[in-house]
Amino acid sequence: MAHHQSPFDDPSNPFQDPSITSALNSQQQQEQLAADGQHHHQQGTLGGYEMDQKTAIEDDFMTDTSFHQVQDTHDPFMTPSGQSSSSNTGTTTANNDDNIIFQQREETLQKRERELAERERALDERQRRGGHGPVRNNFPPCFPIMYMDITMEIPDEHQWTVWWIYREWLLFEITLVLNFIACLVVLFSHPDSVTSGPTNMGVALTEMFTHTAASFFLWYRPAYNAYMKEVSLYYFFYFIFNGFHILYTFYMAVGIPNTGGAGLILLVTLFSDHYIAAGVFTLLATICWLVMGVMAIYLYKRTYDHYKAAGHTFKEAKQDAMVHIGKSDVARGAAVNMAKQSVRR
Repeated sequence: MAHHQSPFDDPSNPFQDPSITSALNSQQQQEQLAADGQHHHQQGTLGGYEMDQKTAIEDDFMTDTSFHQVQDTHDPFMTPSGQSSSSNTGTTTANNDDNIIFQQREETLQKRERELAERERALDERQRRGGHGPVRNNFPPCFPIMYMDITMEIPDEHQWTVWWIYREWLLFEITLVLNFIACLVVLFSHPDSVTSGPTNMGVALTEMFTHTAASFFLWYRPAYNAYMKEVSLYYFFYFIFNGFHILYTFYMAVGIPNTGGAGLILLVTLFSDHYIAAGVFTLLATICWLVMGVMAIYLYKRTYDHYKAAGHTFKEAKQDAMVHIGKSDVARGAAVNMAKQSVRR
């Protein structure tokens, strides 16, 4: 059997040279050793790098050379307590001020709305009455000479005061009548200790008529017009003449002889002499004088407070007086006559 020969077994093949074969084997061994050494060197280098890097980071944290640790407990999502308190207090105060201002404005607007509604109501009523003809006089009921209607002409917030001023005037008329009756009873009783009976009765009769008209035109009607028109001049008329009325009321309550007043002095004299009937009428008149005086003082004070609250002044009253004088036909006629006389001279 013939032996199979490789083409490399050919003695003429240069790769079969022993020197060349040994050189190739040695070169392969060196390359293998070099590869293994490089692999181990890379692992050591990587491990060393990792260790060195970890050590460097720990050293940096410990020595605070690269990183700075900031100790801050501040929460960016929460307001500090001091700032929160002051901020909340300031906000609450501002809100309270705004609420107060808003309420004041709301009250002012409501007041203006009520005033406008009242004016519209009065205007509608006047127009309604105007459509049916002129307004008819209704006072006094027995012989109407003027028109008066508190519910229609006086604002709602002042009607209570005007009604009581009207009741004061009615009480004054009742008192004058009782005073005259008391003096008349005293005159017919003719007590020995009372010598001023005829004089008192005559003065009381005169006052019953004169003071009725005077009180109406001098202080009741001005008070009515003052509350209706809010004119300062009418308030001054009321203050002046109603002031005299208050003094007169207490003067009559004293009961000085020969003054026409059935008051305390006459009352004591009558009961001392046991004139019971005359004493009872005198007592009623005295009570009316005192009650009316107290009522007049209260209403006077109430009207004065309203006068000051409305901002009326004496200067405004003088201006109103000049305007009324300028509108008066008598004043115009007098001014024309004076101008003519000055031209003639």
